[in-house]
Amino acid sequence: MVWRLRIFVPLLAVPLVALAVVAFAPAANPAAAGEATSTSPALGEQLRYIGRDGVTGMPAPVDDRFIAEVGRAVERYGKDEQQAVPPPPVRAVEVTNLAIPRLNVNASIARFGIDRFGRLDVPQDARTVGWHPAYSLVPGEGSATFLAAHFEYAGRPGVFNQITTLHAGDELDVTLTDGSTHRYRVDSTIDYALGAIDMGAILYGREGTESVTLMTCSGPANEGEYPLRTVVLASRVAP
Repeated sequence: MVWRLRIFVPLLAVPLVALAVVAFAPAANPAAAGEATSTSPALGEQLRYIGRDGVTGMPAPVDDRFIAEVGRAVERYGKDEQQAVPPPPVRAVEVTNLAIPRLNVNASIARFGIDRFGRLDVPQDARTVGWHPAYSLVPGEGSATFLAAHFEYAGRPGVFNQITTLHAGDELDVTLTDGSTHRYRVDSTIDYALGAIDMGAILYGREGTESVTLMTCSGPANEGEYPLRTVVLASRVAP
C-alpha cells in the first residue's frame, strides 16, 4: 500500500502525503479533532476549524473558496499527474535515524521530495521513515520536523504500524548525521480524516515550540485506501 499527502496551495501552500500510510496537525478547535476521529462530519464543517492565517501563521477559520479547493484536491487525489520534484541538496547536518523505545522501533530516515501526483513522496519499503527537507527542518533548529512512514506495505506491517498506541509521555529520539541525538516527548496522538488535515500546521508546527510530528495511515482500509491519518505530536525534551 502506498500513501501520500497532497500539498494544498490556497492558504497552506503544502502537499498531502501518499501513504497507505500518514498525516498530522493540531486542530484549532479541540472539538474538531474529536469529530474527525469519530463522527467524521462533512468536509466543509471540519475545514472551518483549521487552516492558518497567512500573516500571523496562527490557526484561523477558512472561507468557502478554500473549502471548495481542498474538496476538489481530495477528489482528484492521486489522479492528476505533474512533474515530480526531487528533494533539495544535502545539507551539512541532516536527520538519519528514529528510535521509539516503547515500540522497539529503530529505523533509518531517508530524504524525499514531491511525487508525480504532487504529493509528499514516501518510502517504497516497510522499514524506512521518510523526511522531506524542503518542508521540514532539522532537530535543534527550534522548529518542526515531520516524519512519515507506512502503516502497512506489501502485506507487511510498516515501521509506523503501532504509533496509534503512543500516549502522552512516551519518548522518541531523532539522531542526526553529526552524531547528536535529540529527545522528544509525546503530547498527543490523534486520527484525522484525510480531507480535514491542515498540512501547513503539520509541517510547520507550533510557533515557539520545537517538535517532531509522526504521521501514518489508519483505517479501517477500504480497497487499499485508508480514510484516516494518525498524527503524533512530540515536543523537545530539554537537554
